[in-house]
Amino acid sequence: MFFAHSCPGGQENWDVLENHLQRTARRAAQFLRQAPELAYVAGMWHDVGKYQHEFQRYLLPTADREASNEQRLGKIPHSIVGSALALSQLQDPFLAAALAWAIAAHHGGLGDRRLLQHVKTSGTPRLDRCRDNIPAKVVNVPLPSPVIEASHTPADGLMQLWIRMLLSALADADMLDTEAWDNKQERTLNYASLPELRDRLASKLRSKRADLEKTGLDASPINQMRAQVLNECLQAATQSPGQFTLTVPTGGGKTLSSLAFALQHACNHGMQRVIVVIPYTSIIEQTARTFREVLGDDSIVEHHSTVKLENDTWANQRACENWDAPVIVTTSVQFFESLYAARKTGCRKLHNIANSVVVLDEVQTFPVDLLAPIRNVLGLLSKHFGTTVVYCTATQPTPDSNVPIGPPMHPLPTPIIAQPAPLFHAVEKRFRIVMQGAIDQPLELQQLAGKLNQHSSVMAIVHSRKEAEQLSRMVEGSLHLSARMCAGHRQYTLDRVREDLRAKRPCRLVATQLVEAGVDISFPVVYRALAGLETLAQAAGRCNRELDGDQPGEFHIFRALSQPPSNSLRRELAVALKYLRTPGFELNLNDPALFSRYFKDVLDSTMVNPDAPGIALLEREMDFPTVEDKFRLIDADGQMVVAPYDGWSASLKSVRAQGPTWNNLRALQRYLVQLYDQEIEQLRSLGVIEPLYPGAERTWAVRDGAEYIYSLRFGFGWQGMKLPEPEHLIA
Repeated sequence: MFFAHSCPGGQENWDVLENHLQRTARRAAQFLRQAPELAYVAGMWHDVGKYQHEFQRYLLPTADREASNEQRLGKIPHSIVGSALALSQLQDPFLAAALAWAIAAHHGGLGDRRLLQHVKTSGTPRLDRCRDNIPAKVVNVPLPSPVIEASHTPADGLMQLWIRMLLSALADADMLDTEAWDNKQERTLNYASLPELRDRLASKLRSKRADLEKTGLDASPINQMRAQVLNECLQAATQSPGQFTLTVPTGGGKTLSSLAFALQHACNHGMQRVIVVIPYTSIIEQTARTFREVLGDDSIVEHHSTVKLENDTWANQRACENWDAPVIVTTSVQFFESLYAARKTGCRKLHNIANSVVVLDEVQTFPVDLLAPIRNVLGLLSKHFGTTVVYCTATQPTPDSNVPIGPPMHPLPTPIIAQPAPLFHAVEKRFRIVMQGAIDQPLELQQLAGKLNQHSSVMAIVHSRKEAEQLSRMVEGSLHLSARMCAGHRQYTLDRVREDLRAKRPCRLVATQLVEAGVDISFPVVYRALAGLETLAQAAGRCNRELDGDQPGEFHIFRALSQPPSNSLRRELAVALKYLRTPGFELNLNDPALFSRYFKDVLDSTMVNPDAPGIALLEREMDFPTVEDKFRLIDADGQMVVAPYDGWSASLKSVRAQGPTWNNLRALQRYLVQLYDQEIEQLRSLGVIEPLYPGAERTWAVRDGAEYIYSLRFGFGWQGMKLPEPEHLIA
């Protein structure tokens, strides 16, 4: 008898290997609906290396070691045996290679192009030694049909995406099966169905409309526009799966209307989930809460880019996210970096993107240096994996060959709103633009603070976290919002801002750009550091959002002393400056045609390379680890720290008591803050942080007694600045 997993007690309680292979194969086939035969074979062969006698001996307990599942699997190579079997059994070179890569990676990650030679030289001898132990019905499974044409080359990334998808289905099936065997029960998932969620949303929207009709507010221009957007989204949901654009002014009800489209479209076409992809965690918190209010708490998963499970421990395998809910709200970083991942912890969720509706919010925030690989992978998902993609923004780039936001396909993405220009006419009197001095004359922070202090309710958006903290200290009674605050802290601050504004109390807010794209707040006066035109338009969307009163709001633009924080944003500023310096140019941030021209100019700039890291070349070379390393949606990497805020202590204790698990890492997300590597080193040298749990890498917690490093006003203060005053500290 050969076993897959052991546990304390007699072998009668162990997991029979053949049973594990069959269960995993069935799960994998269910997960990869586009190629179930291929996934089934991967499941049947992934652990044939456990038919080695030395592996079976390794499962046995010894006097100083109790047997325990998969804690020690790395000691006896077994994945490579299944890869060798794939190379020996299949004639189709792509199918053989895909199976070999995915099976070899199912306990770690995808290798580079040397992997296949390594399988032949190291895996084949191991396969030969244990081949007689492998049951014939395990080896002689029906071989899969080809999934791509024989003439295909690795040039467009389809082969690589297939390999990642296969690894995803195999890894998720393997981990879920092992988890169920270990726990003696399946993971409990009590999610509502997509039709139920569609009906809940429809009911909430009808109720909301009825309330507006009772008060007569349904006749206002802004609410009429929102009703039109919703109706057109529902009508478009009947169209065939593919690619769509949704161009709606800020405040036009895009969040719920796009959700209505996605749910109805998914129900119409038998799709499995809705994935909403958002650029900033600040919007994720708001969007997820909005969704929970209309759909309930039982069907939504927020997945930020947070704890990085670097090591392939059994605990980390169990804890990594697999997007098993019907509605996922995640970041652009998490979504796109997963699509170019090499490690199984990053790839595990990918099969759940197939046959889903992906709503990409604020697509104007995509970095121009990565537009080519972004465009390419979205096109592949749509064409080969049944994914519907919706590009949402108020500043929609034209998805033609010169503006590679959408994939290079024909026909072009279908507009959900056929004629968006009239929608923008409804909000053209929201604000008037005020230029603060000459565009080439920077405004000192002290001068800016003086101007802000003249307004009782005002928001200022600056380029950097450092400037936000410095300016906020100069502005009387101001609140502060930046990514140096954890998600729960940011949400509390935004709630306080909204309450003050509703109550007509004085409210001054200083923030970074995380507040401007999609965050539902409305100030009568907004100041914004000069940046790209699409950034200015998004910031202006926080000014007089509901068209309150007879007078327009004021949107002030000033030239900052500093530059925008990324190369992409700096290039967009350069194009904006060229426009503003052009004689006769009149800035109209409510003109959709302006942004089509603007994005073309940004991308036609000689400074722009839409594939700066060379992802396409690395993909052709089948260099999965380097692709994962080079594809970074944000310039600066960092490390996570658990902020000592609100209910952090209970979540921290749970992780430390149980290790990383699927549930407690989800709960911990609202307390995590990403800091730069040099800041982490500074905090470590001061002895105020420690690893989140034993063995954790690049994820930290504040030591007991050092909670003072986190301020209730600023979060983690900017490095080198004075620590918060005592009244601002966590007690």
